[in-house]
This record gives sequence, C-alpha cells and structure tokens, in this order.
Amino acid sequence: MNLIFILTVMALFIGLTWYIITPLLSGNMNSPITVNKHDLNRKKTLLLRQIKELDMDHHIGNISDEDYAINRRLLKREISEIISEIKNVS
Repeated sequence: MNLIFILTVMALFIGLTWYIITPLLSGNMNSPITVNKHDLNRKKTLLLRQIKELDMDHHIGNISDEDYAINRRLLKREISEIISEIKNVS
C-alpha cells in the first residue's frame, strides 16, 4: 500500500474520532428543548387523570392513606410546575 494512502486514512479516522468525542468531553450537555403549549396541556391532562385514578383507588381501598397523600402531593406539585411552564411559554 501507498504510505500516503495509509496516512490519509489515519488522518481521516483521527479527525472523525475527534469530531465525535469532543462534544461528549466538553461538559456542555444542555441541548435546546422546544416545548410547545399543546404538549404541556396534554401532560397536564394526563396528570389530572392520574389524580382521578388515584382518588378512585384510595376510595375503594386499594391504596393506603399514607401512600395516597404522598402520591397526590407529588402529582399536584408536578401539575403546578407544568402550569407555570405553560404561563412562561405563552
């Protein structure tokens, strides 16, 4: 094989490897995420349904009072965060 061909292939391989690995090592893993109002409203609706199901499960006795209170509080907190995001997107 020709020495120039081997050096060219090695240079391309090193350059490609550097191009792929550099963003991983830079530490900046923040990628811009676009969130639209429709997706947030959909997620809010799903969470409201989960609260409704949780209420029904608690009412029929499938969930203890402690688990019910914890899960309901977490779901309500998540809905509050989504509502504030919806206000910021508008």
